[in-house]
Amino acid sequence: MDERSFSRYFKAFSDPTRLRILGLLAVKEMTVNEIVKEIKLAQPTISRHLGILREAEVVRDRREGQQVFYSLNKISVSDCCTGFCDCLEIKVVDGRKDKKAKKGNKNKKIKKK
Repeated sequence: MDERSFSRYFKAFSDPTRLRILGLLAVKEMTVNEIVKEIKLAQPTISRHLGILREAEVVRDRREGQQVFYSLNKISVSDCCTGFCDCLEIKVVDGRKDKKAKKGNKNKKIKKK
């Protein structure tokens, strides 16, 4: 996963309203109207947030007649979290190697000719 993908995910996770929506969708699939009733915000506001979550592939939608049902895309969220942790681990390990290399150079005595 690249930096753009992480950026898109973290933008989706960066808003308190979107986090509340994700909390609801982690429990069960819901329509926009059900989410509106729970969160008590206007329908266009909820729809805008769902659009951002859908664009980031954090939520899925499925149509059933006139209704659109939203659910958490657990695989995508899991992949993002795993990928980000892997990325951090690599950065931490690389950082430790750099520090050890610098320490090693400081501890070496310079021989005079």
